[in-house]
Amino acid sequence: MRKILGIDTGGTYTDGVIVAAGTREILCKTKTLTTHRNLRLCINNCIHAFRPDQLEGVSLVCLSTTLATNAIVEGRGCKEGLILIGGRPEGKMPSSRYRVIRGKPDIRGRMRENIDPNEVDEAIESFRGEVDALAVSGYASVRNPEHEIYVKQRIQQRLGVPVVCAHDLTGSLGFYDRTVTATLNARLIPLLCELIDSVRQVMLGHQIEAPLMIVRGDGTLMTAECARDKPIETILSGPAASIIGGVFLSGETNPIVLDMGGTTTDLANVEEGRMLMNNDGAKVGGWFTQIRAAEVYTIGLGGDSRVYLDSERRVSVGPQKVIPYCVAATWFPDLLRELQDIYGQEDRPYLNFWRNEIEAFMLARYAEENELSELECQIVRTLDRSPHTLYVLQKQIGVPSLISALERLLAAGYVSRIALSPTDVLHATGAYVEWDAEAARLVLQIMADQLSIRFGECAERVRATIHRLLGCACIQSGLYFDRQDFDASSSEAADYFVNRIFLNDQSPVLGGHYYLKKPVVAIGAPTGAWVGTLAETLGTRVIVPPYAEVANAVGAAVGQATEQVEILIRPDPITKTYTVFGSQKRLSEPTLDQATDCARRLGAEQAAAYLPGAFFDLTDRVEDVEVADRYTGQTRFVERRVIITAVSHLTARNNVHS
Repeated sequence: MRKILGIDTGGTYTDGVIVAAGTREILCKTKTLTTHRNLRLCINNCIHAFRPDQLEGVSLVCLSTTLATNAIVEGRGCKEGLILIGGRPEGKMPSSRYRVIRGKPDIRGRMRENIDPNEVDEAIESFRGEVDALAVSGYASVRNPEHEIYVKQRIQQRLGVPVVCAHDLTGSLGFYDRTVTATLNARLIPLLCELIDSVRQVMLGHQIEAPLMIVRGDGTLMTAECARDKPIETILSGPAASIIGGVFLSGETNPIVLDMGGTTTDLANVEEGRMLMNNDGAKVGGWFTQIRAAEVYTIGLGGDSRVYLDSERRVSVGPQKVIPYCVAATWFPDLLRELQDIYGQEDRPYLNFWRNEIEAFMLARYAEENELSELECQIVRTLDRSPHTLYVLQKQIGVPSLISALERLLAAGYVSRIALSPTDVLHATGAYVEWDAEAARLVLQIMADQLSIRFGECAERVRATIHRLLGCACIQSGLYFDRQDFDASSSEAADYFVNRIFLNDQSPVLGGHYYLKKPVVAIGAPTGAWVGTLAETLGTRVIVPPYAEVANAVGAAVGQATEQVEILIRPDPITKTYTVFGSQKRLSEPTLDQATDCARRLGAEQAAAYLPGAFFDLTDRVEDVEVADRYTGQTRFVERRVIITAVSHLTARNNVHS
């Protein structure tokens, strides 16, 4: 039997499924904690959890990953450099390491200013030993890429570092957005190459000889070789895989897919089996890219979200991600004993905790001491021995408040917070038990005592808060999908009508009700425990399909290996010919039909270069742009776009389309 192995590396868990290639039957699954500092370890743990006989016959491995998205959001990645040709676009640059050189075509691709080879070499040499990868972005390079191609070749000859050209990533004329996309892509190349190499080594260790595919942000699959060149196309890979998995598992063709993970809850709108796409480019970490990706509405609520009392002693959930107490106490049993000591003191000091002193902190990674203040060094040295609650940490160091110093260490990633989470509430109430339930019960009991309420009532307050947040997210996502220019999460009026009037019924005068016209397909490890009230609250069906807890990995396994290429054709009014703008060169043809045939041929060659195997299905469509003359009313041909789509025979079709 030919099998497909799907793997998803999420914020909390790394999931794996093995699917029968022919029938798409799910044969087995695994789930392991994600080790962010060592992704190779968690991928190895994921595959190792399968029996050897289950791995026999695996002929394709498909991976979805949050690596690129998280790296951009967190500002991580390699040291990238940027060479700009023909000027500097207006706007903030993603990299401070850039050089501007001469060389500019006009909007039709005709060269108006040639580059100076000596200037090119001088700019390249300025990056020697300073960068891990380079991006090259030139003015109007999508109309004539020869300058970018020349500079790329010189970089490869002189420096030998990875290099990407902006015209290879997007056909958009926007110089600034194209430059941002190329720069972020260069930053990600070494990161994703390291991940791909790690996965291949793990596959080799388990004697899996098969092509490796990576999920794009639009849900399609690309080869590992393509991902090495274009890692930025993997942004929002995880949410895209979850949408495909949710629709595949549920059989619903017009749902809202709600994916609750460890850190966030993502919602997506699916219409007639097609997930809505952001064709203008995904926005990640404050940067607009020219990368096509699934349209997703995200809130900071997950199984590992922080549950705490705010300044007004109200139960709050998220958006910060924490290490659940039940998990931390399993790793560090002394932490439970520390909690028991605090709870057992006769004067019950925890009743007077106003800064969540019952929360704990653990060392996440080491730092050079010259990077830290003396107080921060003391905290790191104390946590190096064992995690501690804030209460004990402040007593050991002898400082009445460590909040500011800890916040700086948290922001830098040197320290992680351990706190009550939705996962702890499930453990404390017996709904789910995998880790240390005693620690979870004790932390929830302390919160109940602080609020002077019973244990069960405290658990219900947390549940009610999570239910309200999920209901609010469903309504806000509906507003977003209806009108993307309307930010429901920050609108005061929307918050008033959704939360105060509908969800909380706090107005003595007004009442209101919303309902979803679409069913909700709920997926993700913790989702089943939290979506029970949505059906009644929003008057809709809620489906938690089988294998919902590994839907992302399922989505990776059942995706299509697809490559799409767009070729532009424009008339030249001087020569009366038609110019074909290929990714590597411009060609001229005497007629529009001949130019269209040329574009189809170029597009097929380009698509085939990034697909696995020698056999694939080709389709194309033609889109013409015409304008009407304001005086005569006659239409005038402006340009033609030929879009070529190739689908590899290595992956079968499924009912979710991009």
